[in-house]
Amino acid sequence: MPEPVAVTVAPPLGLRNPDRPVRGRDALVGQVEAELSALGPRLVQVLSGLGGSGKTTVALELAARRLARGEQVWWVDARQETTLEAGLRAVARQAGASEDELRTGDIADVLWSHLARYEQPWLLVVDNADDPALLDGPGKLSLGTGWIRLPAPDRGSVLVTTRDSTRQTWGSACALHPVLPLTGEDITDAAQILRDHAGEAAGSWDDARLLAGRLGGLPLALRLAGTYLADANDVPAPYREPHTPVDFRSYQAALDQGLEHVDRGNAIGQTWALSLKLLDQRGLSLARPLLRLIATFADAALPYTLLLTPQTLAHAGELAQLDGPGVWSLLTALAGLGLVDLQPATGSGALPTLRIHPLVRDASLDPAALGTAVRAMESAALAEESGRPEEPDYWEHWALLQPHALDLFHRVAEIESPDQAITDAAATAAKLAARHLRVKGLYGQARGELEDVLAHERVVLGDTHPDTFITRYNLARVLHSLGELEQARSEFEAVLAHQRVVLGDTHPDTFITRHNLARVLHDLGELEQARSELEAVLAHDRVVLGDTHPGTLSTRHNLARVLHDLGELEQARSEFEAVLAHERVVLGDTHPDTLTTRHELARVLHDLGELEQARSELEAVLAHLRVVLGDTHPDTLTTRHNLARLLHDLGELEQARSEFEAVLAHRRVVLGDTHPDTLTTRHELAWTLQDLGELEQARSEFEAVLAHQRVTRGDTHPSTLITRHNLAGVLHSLGELEQARSEFEAVLAHQRVVLGDSHRYTLITRHNLAGVLHDLGELEQARSEFEAVLAHRRVVLGDTHPGTLTT
Repeated sequence: MPEPVAVTVAPPLGLRNPDRPVRGRDALVGQVEAELSALGPRLVQVLSGLGGSGKTTVALELAARRLARGEQVWWVDARQETTLEAGLRAVARQAGASEDELRTGDIADVLWSHLARYEQPWLLVVDNADDPALLDGPGKLSLGTGWIRLPAPDRGSVLVTTRDSTRQTWGSACALHPVLPLTGEDITDAAQILRDHAGEAAGSWDDARLLAGRLGGLPLALRLAGTYLADANDVPAPYREPHTPVDFRSYQAALDQGLEHVDRGNAIGQTWALSLKLLDQRGLSLARPLLRLIATFADAALPYTLLLTPQTLAHAGELAQLDGPGVWSLLTALAGLGLVDLQPATGSGALPTLRIHPLVRDASLDPAALGTAVRAMESAALAEESGRPEEPDYWEHWALLQPHALDLFHRVAEIESPDQAITDAAATAAKLAARHLRVKGLYGQARGELEDVLAHERVVLGDTHPDTFITRYNLARVLHSLGELEQARSEFEAVLAHQRVVLGDTHPDTFITRHNLARVLHDLGELEQARSELEAVLAHDRVVLGDTHPGTLSTRHNLARVLHDLGELEQARSEFEAVLAHERVVLGDTHPDTLTTRHELARVLHDLGELEQARSELEAVLAHLRVVLGDTHPDTLTTRHNLARLLHDLGELEQARSEFEAVLAHRRVVLGDTHPDTLTTRHELAWTLQDLGELEQARSEFEAVLAHQRVTRGDTHPSTLITRHNLAGVLHSLGELEQARSEFEAVLAHQRVVLGDSHRYTLITRHNLAGVLHDLGELEQARSEFEAVLAHRRVVLGDTHPGTLTT
């Protein structure tokens, strides 16, 4: 059989249109060309990347540039030992080596001796060196004694293409250049490759970009997809196979159903198979099942130090034999061949992650790995290292775990007659993920996920199963956050009734549910009932948990909120101050619970007339929340709302208006138009418009808010009464005195029943009613009302409170 001869390459005509440069690739070509052409000692230049990423195309571009300058170019295929050696022998001959030298001497020494004396500038390209061990030849690649060595100064240069990007493999004499898929800023260039091959009839630019993204910007896949579509469109419609993709959209839809639907001849799948075969040859046969497991998780950054550990793999079949170093060696081997991308941790509390190319995922998917992934997910979700979703120290962890937990649950739920243990494990992790969504203020998404889990559990486990009630409890908390108070109350009451029967009245979980039900009662305006419940829970918490336990402090905090709304301001202040002192010690100054207490204390200070101190507190809390939770988190918006109220009362009306408008815009997006918090901000904005003299606009806003509140909260809810009261104030300012009097009297009658005669809101309404009586000329009755209000306010607020002085 004749010996293969090294090929002198021609310019890479037709590989891509030079009028349509690929920006990232052109930059890479320029960088490598500069290093190949550098004066003085040179390194071996190594192009490394995933199979199909375009390494050979980049090498061809560099070779073409050398040929255009009249330089000598040799191209050697390194996929097999025989072709590699034969190719290098041919290079040695063309460099001047005789047959006697090649027959009697060390071939590598002979080759590099003649290359060092070769007169013409040269480039040696060693393509497809995916198994770098073949380059050792008679010596050692990393030591510079193998087939590939450093070229002599100012003589020639060496370029290698490989899948292996492991630094230890190549040693210090090689410069590694990653050849990455065309993503990010290069996605338009990826789409152009699709359109170049498929033709414009295959779809729009937007569709091409979407498909390019789905293909992960991999040049091989882009060319195959474009060619596939071009071939499909060459076939007249009557002769095509049914459902043959003919445009970018239908190709992507077929791909989403499975790679086999569009990968004719398994060309793409074979690309990864070669890499895995190489790992098998290196004794890393467990890389295959590990890659299949990784592909089973969601298409999101994977926190591998949480999800791929000896503990989480304890039930992973053959992977269960791995220890920590064993897992790490497999991960680094997969990363070295570009099958996964290991990203280091960035920032305090962050975790390292990995990503897998979407087509590697498609080619590696194995339904049999789903159960293993679910068990690993549950193990990671319950591990001490992952922490609780509500704890800020672990929010970074749960932000990474959450998409995988939810994706796995939905895939398990789609299986007919799934294994019960797998279903339970998937639901457990999904519920924890939904709790993280609630904490981060993503209430709508949390609700949808919990409703899906609940529907599944009711079918699989039944209505009375403990896990079903746990889901109902978590759903009730989300409904509360969404402002759907009656539905939240109904769910909490159902859970509580079940717990009292199954667990008993004194079980800790029973008291936790009572606590959360009391919070809903508070927001429903049933203040006395809420107070009674919270006092009972607090008595239990103090005995069972102790005075400084976070659970006890939370109950005491919510009881103080009730006292505030009942008008017992000094007692509420005292409670908040005591809770805050404990939370600063137990939880720290920046914990969300500490910040919430500080916020509520500021609200009490506001109502006590200590406006500057309240402003200082709210500004400090807002600064922390923006860092801890972000600008659009519901809790951040609540603090910003209350700071705007304070600005209003300080007379800074334009600034207050600006803040209310900004908060309202965010709340409409985050919570929706009819959420109680959105309506509250709209109400406060109307109040500010009233004081700015924009009476008709204020009237319109109050009327719109009142209409919503009457439907969602009822006519006698404190918030409804406040809106009705303020609408009456606008009517007063507009001169509609009789209508204003009628509204104030109706509101006052309700407040006396719901809040009592000495509540501050009742006194405010009496005060304003007296003002209308005054303007109606009923001066004696107005005097009597003002004197009665003044007497109450001196007792409730003190002689120097702004409200007392106003009366």
